[in-house]
Amino acid sequence: MKASSSFPRMPFRLWPLIACLYVSQGIPFGLAMEALPASLRHAGTDLQALAWLPLVGLPWVLKWLWAPWVDNHWSPRTGRRRSWILPMQCLVLAALLAVALLGLSVQTMPWILGLAVTASLASATQDVATDALVAEQFATESLPMANAIQVASTMVGFFYGGPVFLMLYGTLGLSWAIVGLVLPIAASLVLTLSWREPQALRVAASTGKASQWHFLRSGRNAWALVVAACLSAITVVACHGLGKLLLVDAQWPLARVGQVGMLGGAFTILVGCGGGAWLVRRFGAWPAFQLGIASAGLSAVTWAWLATQTPAMPMTAVVMATVLASIGSGCASVAIMTAAMNFCRRRTQAGTDMTMVQSARDLGETMASSFLIALAARVGYKEGFLLGLGLAVLTMLATAWMMRSSRAKQPHAPGS
Repeated sequence: MKASSSFPRMPFRLWPLIACLYVSQGIPFGLAMEALPASLRHAGTDLQALAWLPLVGLPWVLKWLWAPWVDNHWSPRTGRRRSWILPMQCLVLAALLAVALLGLSVQTMPWILGLAVTASLASATQDVATDALVAEQFATESLPMANAIQVASTMVGFFYGGPVFLMLYGTLGLSWAIVGLVLPIAASLVLTLSWREPQALRVAASTGKASQWHFLRSGRNAWALVVAACLSAITVVACHGLGKLLLVDAQWPLARVGQVGMLGGAFTILVGCGGGAWLVRRFGAWPAFQLGIASAGLSAVTWAWLATQTPAMPMTAVVMATVLASIGSGCASVAIMTAAMNFCRRRTQAGTDMTMVQSARDLGETMASSFLIALAARVGYKEGFLLGLGLAVLTMLATAWMMRSSRAKQPHAPGS
């Protein structure tokens, strides 16, 4: 399913548009995964009831099931991507306003869970259309920076919907906290309403029907993207997830663990994403991806050493391990998403193609979170981190083979 039409040069307004779209998509996820558990527990909700909240993230793992529907069904008058982005944003806004009306309490817990699932489903569906919009509208040389904005903005949205919401809720109350969440989503809605999709995009969309099968039968490049996305996610989780648990078991105060987490988030956004975009433009997506995974591997080595020093873990080494993992995470994410967009921009089912890669990454994160914790409980933290190192080496070897295969088939292009 090759795209035959060439699209006009993108307008500058697309930069703030995609930044706001990705921020708005991260807000419901941060709200469900970080803010709601703390808020509902504070209101007296039983822990067994809160155990259902992680299921809110399932739409992000399963969105590949309906991604072809997003590619294939749309209104010519509204536009192929705006037809999905606009109603999904309205659905998220409606869900948040309903939370403000219901309040957070033990009695409203079932309704809150339903609204959280609705907002997550809408955000995951919007993500399919947003990723496709970026792949179709941005020039090849702009994709590294666009994907840096994607990863950074989604993280900003997650923090905004999580810790920032909790601060607003604790100081101003639920209604004003919800207002704070609604503002960036409303801003992205206004920007989307003011933008019109090029006619060339609508013409190209009519050349074929999207499906998961079309992606899977695209050959080695498609499978390479899926494998790299999944393995890189597992490698990063081995550092980030287990690292925090190790600090808690070493009797670090929760506030200090939170500070380490915020430091990691800042380095992911500022250095990992920004540096990743520069590396992709300078060396290409796959070499930049390998550098990111190498950084995560060094983090795993540092964490493995720290696991032998507990409880007297030096702060300098903890910071080093956190920074290496954060830079590796941001760089690898920008690189793999750029490689995926370079792959799917030449085709007519960008939403489905990007979602297959994204879902592979989300699946890797989900599986790794449970498996690595169980492994650490059985054999120890050091062995869990060493597994992360082994996965980093495996990922680098696999991507080296992918790079050689890709070079043998086509000439090098910037960011490819």
